[in-house]
Amino acid sequence: MNSFIRLAALLISAFLFPFTIQAQIQNAGRIQVGVALSGGGALGLAHIGVIRYFEEHHIPIDDIAGTSMGGLVAGFYAVGMNSKQLTKVVEEADWNALLNPSPRFIDQPIVEKQKWNRAFGDLTLRFGKKFSLPAGLNPGELLSLLLSRDTLAYSDISDFDELPTPFRCVATDLISGNAIVLKQGSLAQAMRATMSIPAVFTPVKQNGMVLVDGGLVENIPVQVVREMGATTVIAVALETSTPKPEQLRSFADILRQSVSVAVAQNERRSLASADLIISVDTTKFSSTDYSSGSQAIIEAGYQAATRKAAELSKFEMSPEEWARYLQLRSQRVRPAKEQGAVVAVVGPSESFRQKAQAEIERKLHDRAVSQNELEPVLSGMVAATSVPGAAYEWQQGEGKPEGYKVTFFPRAGEQLLAKVSVLYGISPGEPQRATLRFSTATTFENTYKSRLLGTIDIGYDPGLRTEYYHPFGGSGYFIATGLLVDRYHVNQYDGSARLSDTRDRFGGSLYGGIGTWRFAQLRLGAQLGYDSYSSSPIVDGVKANSSVFASPEIRWIYNSQDSGGLPTHGTRDEGSIGYSLRNVPYPYLQNDFGTTHPINKKLSFIGTSRIDSSLGRKLDYFEQFTGGGHGQLSAFRYQEFHANTVLTAGAGAILHGPSLRSLSISPNLAMWYELGRFDQGSQGWRTHQSTSTGIFFPTAVGAAGFSVSFDEFGKARLRLILGWF
Repeated sequence: MNSFIRLAALLISAFLFPFTIQAQIQNAGRIQVGVALSGGGALGLAHIGVIRYFEEHHIPIDDIAGTSMGGLVAGFYAVGMNSKQLTKVVEEADWNALLNPSPRFIDQPIVEKQKWNRAFGDLTLRFGKKFSLPAGLNPGELLSLLLSRDTLAYSDISDFDELPTPFRCVATDLISGNAIVLKQGSLAQAMRATMSIPAVFTPVKQNGMVLVDGGLVENIPVQVVREMGATTVIAVALETSTPKPEQLRSFADILRQSVSVAVAQNERRSLASADLIISVDTTKFSSTDYSSGSQAIIEAGYQAATRKAAELSKFEMSPEEWARYLQLRSQRVRPAKEQGAVVAVVGPSESFRQKAQAEIERKLHDRAVSQNELEPVLSGMVAATSVPGAAYEWQQGEGKPEGYKVTFFPRAGEQLLAKVSVLYGISPGEPQRATLRFSTATTFENTYKSRLLGTIDIGYDPGLRTEYYHPFGGSGYFIATGLLVDRYHVNQYDGSARLSDTRDRFGGSLYGGIGTWRFAQLRLGAQLGYDSYSSSPIVDGVKANSSVFASPEIRWIYNSQDSGGLPTHGTRDEGSIGYSLRNVPYPYLQNDFGTTHPINKKLSFIGTSRIDSSLGRKLDYFEQFTGGGHGQLSAFRYQEFHANTVLTAGAGAILHGPSLRSLSISPNLAMWYELGRFDQGSQGWRTHQSTSTGIFFPTAVGAAGFSVSFDEFGKARLRLILGWF
């Protein structure tokens, strides 16, 4: 009987172990300390400095709650991170990507990286059905993955009191207008909700509520911490600068300050009930200084806590008490699983779920993978399907298979993404070629990856091109059909004089192939159409006549670059081989290659090559390949060389400069050398060289910069560029 009682007591103790530990921490004959962290964008990184001070001075945190960025820091602390680990998260996070409303170029499906529709910047406009605006500029896809990664070990908790440090965060319900204290359910989703800045991030829909940033109603959750059981609540507030009347001039200024006033009012009410306030002077920082000012902001938090040393000293523990406190907290920290298979997929519809599951199985082969292997697959699938995002958690228990459970968030309906690029080049003696490009991708409501692609070029070489791209379920195979109308200018130089002719093309295309992922695609098909020439010149006995054409071909594309305009790493290779049936038929081989390989954080190697060849056939004037201009022997004029075969190669380096904080851009100093060989028919083969240096900046609509280039005779050419490097 006694053995049975001891066994029962042991089982009960094991079940209550996590809760008894917390009780020991809270009831060790001392004050129970709770901390409330405020929102404030990048300014909220100051909370990490406050936590560092608490750790160095052995001040415990028994309960923690936060709003917005304060909720993010509080949540990461609650799962067991210390100040060093929190700082590491900040340093390793790609804040530009996390906060950028545009999808990352590297994650876009390969079909959107073709030469004819590739965007050179990351400016993306989102529209819904009938051109309605989205609920938020940023769907928060990368943020959802970050939260999934760092909360994975706690996927199965039912209450946030089960965390190493009990935690709460606050969101605002747009339906009721109330503050919603999130204390159970999905930890990652709760942290995503408190971070949902209105109109910036899309809201989180949960249990009939539409949740956005809690700063609108309770930016410093003092009362929330009090209700958690804390006997002393320490509030961390962020001091921001007060604008001058002359600074409130635009609509955006007024709207931003109106929100700030509402936040300031609820902060005053919360601070009035705090037992101790640590006020951090962040007036010299911006709420967007995530990368450039993060260390200084963290240090400002530490110094603010130092100024409160006398008041905080009464909460300090002895070394023995602190060691025991840390031990009890560490016992509640769970290690995340290092690897696992995807065992469950949740989608907006059953059809979507089945196709997504088939694609995941095809890409991961039902094997155990790490988070670093899983996340790129999910990022690519999100971009290819145009859903707002994906999250994952660890599933186990209740008779379910153990492994990753992936959830894809539902689209609101039909979605149109329009990427805006500007192409412009100016250099003495050549056309300026100003072009505004809209690259569009429309995803329909009840489709998986099918989309209608389009590009409108307005300017020097105007054109309209569309392609309907239809993958087969979750497989790697697809079919694509398209239409094309454009005008292409062909320039010829006679000394300083320039003659310009045009080719108008009307056509269509049909392809099938493999490659529905991010980086590679191979397609087989044909283009069919009509070319209308503005004149009929004769070159090497070949007369240019307007004609119908048909071009069966094989096309390939590989692109792992991180930008369409100014990549910092990755490789691009795009080309085709085929036969053009027309007045003067000819075979052709074309390939355009470029790579950027980082040597270290400051220096990258760049290499390029280009092959355009009719494989020994003589071409008419309009079908000849051209060389010269930016990226094609920069020391020469645009289209200065006309040839039946063009071979170029180049190499150089890019020195990445420090970020200019006032402009939020980073200059890049580039130096490169190019060599070109041209088969100019009766004139024979010609060789030319170009050596260049230039400065380029990434912008939202493409790379901007200027260069100076020298030919083999030392003649210099200046060029201003906007578009791509």
